[in-house]
Amino acid sequence: MNITIAGYGFVGLAHEAVLKNLFNVTIYDPFKGYTDIGNPGGVIVCVSTPSNNDGSCNCENVIDVIGKINETTPILIKSTISVEGWQDIKQRFPNHLLAFSPEFLRSDSAIEDFKHTRHMYMAGDEIGFWHAVFRTAFDDPTFTTEVAVVEELILAKYFRNSFLATKVTFFNQMYDLCNAMGINYGIVSHLVSADNRIGRSHTSVTEERGFGGHCFPKDTAAISKTAELVDVDLELINSSIKYNKRIRKQT
Repeated sequence: MNITIAGYGFVGLAHEAVLKNLFNVTIYDPFKGYTDIGNPGGVIVCVSTPSNNDGSCNCENVIDVIGKINETTPILIKSTISVEGWQDIKQRFPNHLLAFSPEFLRSDSAIEDFKHTRHMYMAGDEIGFWHAVFRTAFDDPTFTTEVAVVEELILAKYFRNSFLATKVTFFNQMYDLCNAMGINYGIVSHLVSADNRIGRSHTSVTEERGFGGHCFPKDTAAISKTAELVDVDLELINSSIKYNKRIRKQT
């Protein structure tokens, strides 16, 4: 079967690494010189979704890809999209076979992370088709998919990343207080994160301070904007964003 992967960033690369030995994989990414979208039996959309000036999620790259695909071809969106972005996509393409599956890969270890995937969340159209694709690719009896509503998965993706970004903020503020009082942050952080309910991930205070990278800044901004559209103040996340902008050193 022919599978087209649209977008050749770290998510697209990871999917190619897993699927290329079992399917005929075509890469579509005009920005990187891959201009042939192929004749796919399924399309996996891994294009970037940058922030608009107001912090909302820009889904135009996803929309551009879908517009090039036949209505009868299953499309799985792996790109991070907002609830309002999904609603816009569905309104523009009411007859396309659209599914969504959030990705939680780390940019510096995406291929290895994806190769060890044993559980995947999916929602939308043709879930059975995509379950079969990935179950074949992983060839592991423990691999499972969990089906939910698209909007639930979108919010879950944003809130996972927002929680971790807020955790980074929490430990950076702990660092501020320890420094101001002449107390060893490393020891305090170790003692706090030793509680299994808290854990040690995202407790390091880097030279750049705060949170950066590909996902946390744009995802916290996007979920804040989504909440604003329905008159909800995500005060904790908004405070984390404000604090991060104040302390973050640009590199």
